[in-house]
Amino acid sequence: MRPLRARNLAVKGYETVQDPKHIAITGASGGLGRALALAYALPGTVLSLSGRNGAELSETARLARLRGAECFEALFDARDGEALSGWVAGSDRRAPLDLVIANAGICRGLGPEGLEAPWDVVETLRVNAEGTILTALFAARIMRARGRGQIAVISSQAGKAPLIYTPGYSASKAAARSYALSLREGMAPFGVEVSCVCPGYIASPMQATFRGGVFGAWTAERAAARIARKLRGNPREIGFPVLMSLLAGAFPLAPCPLKPWLLRRFSFRVEPAGEAGGEVRAPAVQGSPAGAADGADGGAGRSSAGGSPAGGSASGGSAAGETASGGSAAGGSSAGGSPAGGTASGGSAARESAVGGTAADGGEDGLSRGAACGLGDRPDAE
Repeated sequence: MRPLRARNLAVKGYETVQDPKHIAITGASGGLGRALALAYALPGTVLSLSGRNGAELSETARLARLRGAECFEALFDARDGEALSGWVAGSDRRAPLDLVIANAGICRGLGPEGLEAPWDVVETLRVNAEGTILTALFAARIMRARGRGQIAVISSQAGKAPLIYTPGYSASKAAARSYALSLREGMAPFGVEVSCVCPGYIASPMQATFRGGVFGAWTAERAAARIARKLRGNPREIGFPVLMSLLAGAFPLAPCPLKPWLLRRFSFRVEPAGEAGGEVRAPAVQGSPAGAADGADGGAGRSSAGGSPAGGSASGGSAAGETASGGSAAGGSSAGGSPAGGTASGGSAARESAVGGTAADGGEDGLSRGAACGLGDRPDAE
């Protein structure tokens, strides 16, 4: 039986998205997220923007308003499933969502011993995989019921060809890519378009922390323009630069003896002292072959967009911490317990601040403190 293809959306009764009027973007505080917001910022356009860095998110909104767009900001940690779900639903109630871009992400490197810190792996997976997948899922549920809409999942070339110095990042982007391509086929019969975006290196302040293997970087503005233009055609996948995309796609077919050389040639190291919002270990970037400037909340601290249903997170003001027209949501942190009301270690859920990005020890959690998972202590301040 021939599989359904989303590109064949000339299904009677379904309207493809050509010129979206309401766009929601996670990780819009800087980098690619900001560039995407500005690429869609036109008179008559509504932008729902989320991120963790309040000052930078407000700056993105200010720049977008100068171009004539109406902006709504939401300050929360995208690993917080409840806040994320509330934000997507609330944005759609304001005006039907035409396009949702799951862009938030982070990148971590290896430690001195040549391995990633366990907590870094967990956090990378929760932001880049869990947060991204839930963003797409919440949007798909709403759009499926309406029979129209478009979702863009920002993955990375590293999701196609894993990089040896950023294994957690590569795994998280592979998960996001796999989910997007699977969701595309499932949503096609219902008029929902899903595309996966796999950028190469994107120039950003975070790229200064990368050493080796970084070449052919695009500006965030160029990348955003390419993504916005390609999404009009509802492609299955958007990859750039073209040569890097072809090489990453052919990587699984490469002879096994050649793969280690290729991986080292295109891999880079992340310096331990990332300059993310004045904090130390969290280069907050989004969607590049190895995180090099994929762009989400550049400078947003430990994670660019996210708490999870099982971890604490923070949102300011309302459930999604939104402000309708001016600044970002100001608010403290909200308690984010696990879905079952408990935690892996039997203690209370750890609370995290969405603005500051550091843990404020609200108790013991199996993931954040390592009581049950053997992850070791998470640094309380970075």
